[in-house]
Amino acid sequence: MLQVTQPTVGRRITQLENQLGARLFVRSSAGFALTAAGARALAFAERMDQDVLGVERQLLGRDEGVAGTVRLTASEWLVSSVLAPLVGGLVTDHPRLKLELVADARHVNLARREADIALRPRRFEQPGVVQRSLGKLAFALYAEHSYLNALGPPQPGDGRGHVLIGMSDETGDVARTWLESALPHATRAIETNGRDAMLALARHGVGLACLARIVGDAAPELKRVELPGAPTPTLWLGMHRDARGTPRVRAVVAHLTEQLRLLTPRLHPTAGARG
Repeated sequence: MLQVTQPTVGRRITQLENQLGARLFVRSSAGFALTAAGARALAFAERMDQDVLGVERQLLGRDEGVAGTVRLTASEWLVSSVLAPLVGGLVTDHPRLKLELVADARHVNLARREADIALRPRRFEQPGVVQRSLGKLAFALYAEHSYLNALGPPQPGDGRGHVLIGMSDETGDVARTWLESALPHATRAIETNGRDAMLALARHGVGLACLARIVGDAAPELKRVELPGAPTPTLWLGMHRDARGTPRVRAVVAHLTEQLRLLTPRLHPTAGARG
């Protein structure tokens, strides 16, 4: 993380301890542990770190207009199926803007500038994050045509004989509770950590996959399986409150908000619409 070697870190720790006249770490065969003085120093260092990050969030690029880098993160299916078609006009309108799209299922730390803007199908719980609702996302169950021809559609409340393609990360699975109730006897034989991979597995006839309607409806190999109670989570946009006044961040947020509003019929189609 520091982009330096371990011996260099060791020398710098020793130099800091000599300057302070205090031991910050206890060294042992198991590694390093903070002393009481080290714990107090850490508290000061963390406050300093937050102050520096606050300066960056509030002031970086304020006088440059819509210029510089904006890092936007979302899960991989949101990046590939939703954001990718939307951002071309943004960079055309603002030639000095550089947009980084980070496909990452984990919840990055906006306070530490791991990203400037994040899109997630759930509310943000990090302190200092301001957020807005961008509308509903409709999900449904899908399977490849030959899979359904061989096994028939799963029966609600049962699912016996069917294979569910699940999410290995429970925190990112908006459908787990629904599927456990709707198809309690289906076999959860394969799991993956992203819905793009779930889409590929479903296309190859491996089993049933819960996908966003905007993704599943666009795949001709797949047929939507009608089951009651499919999840419709809200899509949230979040950013740190100190970054929202930066012109480049404001420009990206305004563009995404407008474009996603226009995309509402595909993000949350009516129950019977193919999309």
